[in-house]
Amino acid sequence: MIYIFSFTENGDRLNKTLSKGLDGEKRSFCRSEASGRLSELTRSAFECADAIIFIGAAGIAVRAVSPYITDKTKDPAVLVCDEGGRFVIPILSGHIGGANELAAKTAALTGACPVITTATDINGVFAADVWAVKQGFAIHDPEEIKHISSALLRGEKIGFASDIHLDPELPEALKETDNNAENGILVSPFLKKPYPHTLNLVPRVISAGAGSKKNADAAALVGLYERVMRDNRISPSAIKNIATIDIKKGERAITELCRHTGTEPVYYSAEELNEVQGSFTSSDLVKAVTGTDSVCERCAVRASGGGRLIVRKTLGSGVTLALAASGLKEGSEEF
Repeated sequence: MIYIFSFTENGDRLNKTLSKGLDGEKRSFCRSEASGRLSELTRSAFECADAIIFIGAAGIAVRAVSPYITDKTKDPAVLVCDEGGRFVIPILSGHIGGANELAAKTAALTGACPVITTATDINGVFAADVWAVKQGFAIHDPEEIKHISSALLRGEKIGFASDIHLDPELPEALKETDNNAENGILVSPFLKKPYPHTLNLVPRVISAGAGSKKNADAAALVGLYERVMRDNRISPSAIKNIATIDIKKGERAITELCRHTGTEPVYYSAEELNEVQGSFTSSDLVKAVTGTDSVCERCAVRASGGGRLIVRKTLGSGVTLALAASGLKEGSEEF
């Protein structure tokens, strides 16, 4: 979703051009609609928009967004265009939010000159945060980005390691590396520090299999999840789904864990779970009740696409949890 604001007659014409030309859903507010409501509309945009474009003076944009800026990993992209369509300037979330890329698209539509001020772009240096976003990785510790960028701008090599199998066509900066470097990048669901300054990039590769007794305490399952993640030093951003057996559909504990993790539940029948290959913690009682000898472990492996079980069945009060990961290298769990 892109919000576009304009404040003059010329700006309104440019607003219509961008509304028609840019991809995706747009909400356009011309001068009569934005007048007197800009603060309210900007607040709404920060809650739901991917990007905000102001067509007018930069000062208007700065004053409008400043009360709502929170975090560079969460703030939307913010751009300013002059009403004549001569310049387009990303002023917030240039890399992670995609403002620099959107500026280039806007410039192509209007003939404007994109004014890019981020140092890595100006110097043609690899930008770790841009690469992370394109790969779909979460950035666990964004404050480390500046150390990576500063090292590359000084012409230094950085360290690079990955606990998952990656496309071999890596950027040059990640091929020519120094694993004794002060600054480095780790791609992993596990939070580790192989370098003094480590930028942890988290792939969404872990599936959680959950089991619960009927009407089990939702807090017990959420608490078990938090303990398992903490004890195994796994980033919450690595979780891609929560899976359970279909007879548990509607169980409050499962529903609450999905809400807590921001994921959708995945349900499997006993027959589907029995097809999963591997060595599992089996239970005759569980099989008698559900039709399969292991719910949480089989669910985790199935939901991960046949990945490796990294946390076996762990018990809580009336609940169980297991984790499986896809694309993980051998030995990656070692710290």
